[in-house]
Amino acid sequence: MQGKTFPIVNEEFVLGFRPQSEWGWKIAIAFFFGELGSGLFFVSAFYDFTLGMAIGWVLVSVCKPAALFMHLGHPERAWRAIMGLGHSWISRGLLASVLFTGFGGAHIINLHYGIVTGGLAQLLMIVAMVSCVVVMIYLGFVLSYSPSISLWGSGIMPVISLTYALLGGVTLVLIFGYHTLLADNPQLLSTLKSLELGLVLLCGVIMLSFLHGAAYASEAGKASVALLLKHDFAKWFVPFVLLVGIAVTALLAYMGPTSFTAILAVAVAELIGDFALKILLFKAGLYEPAIGHSRF
Repeated sequence: MQGKTFPIVNEEFVLGFRPQSEWGWKIAIAFFFGELGSGLFFVSAFYDFTLGMAIGWVLVSVCKPAALFMHLGHPERAWRAIMGLGHSWISRGLLASVLFTGFGGAHIINLHYGIVTGGLAQLLMIVAMVSCVVVMIYLGFVLSYSPSISLWGSGIMPVISLTYALLGGVTLVLIFGYHTLLADNPQLLSTLKSLELGLVLLCGVIMLSFLHGAAYASEAGKASVALLLKHDFAKWFVPFVLLVGIAVTALLAYMGPTSFTAILAVAVAELIGDFALKILLFKAGLYEPAIGHSRF
């Protein structure tokens, strides 16, 4: 899978694949919190599990912006990003995050105190859930609109974002709801564990499809996949994303008992894989050479 035509270069004035350097670990953390928190809120909302919704809201509305502001060179100008709603998924994601913060927070408060009822309560819930879904998927759309980076420029990226967000949400509901929501409801516990296993297996299939598609998309895609599976980042991607995040998580979810310790072990393994994937997607992104396959 190693690129056959060009080497991987950095600042050298030579023709080759160049790693992207604009997005690093800080923005990976921001998107990790955003997807995990929105997934937790979304799953919790189906059961009116206010503790899970509140924790999800904090992850999206507090932890994600904190990490994002560390990435921004001029945080005071961040509001300008919302100006491109017609053509930018970054703008759409920012708007969705703002709506989620307002309507999601209002929905949680209303569930707890019953301030409004009827149509207004339904409106709060609908806007909160729609904006929550956009927060779950918009990283995938942002990356898929990057044709110069073959590893990212695939329609499967939003599916990866959505699936990992839902998996993280189910996993954290099992953790935070074990002694509350699920304490007297073994049927719901069993349902969520089965859903968790199904999502892990789906992540495995999607990951294989993602790697296969990137490897055959272009020479830069082949080089990126080689970085993940054979070269620089294989020591992280294979053990943490593929083995711990998918294989071990699936095995524990399938064979593990319903004890809190077993559920916690599944959660730790899944979150390690999810976080490692976010970091490595940015690390392995390679730009195509500025001049195609020219010969000198």
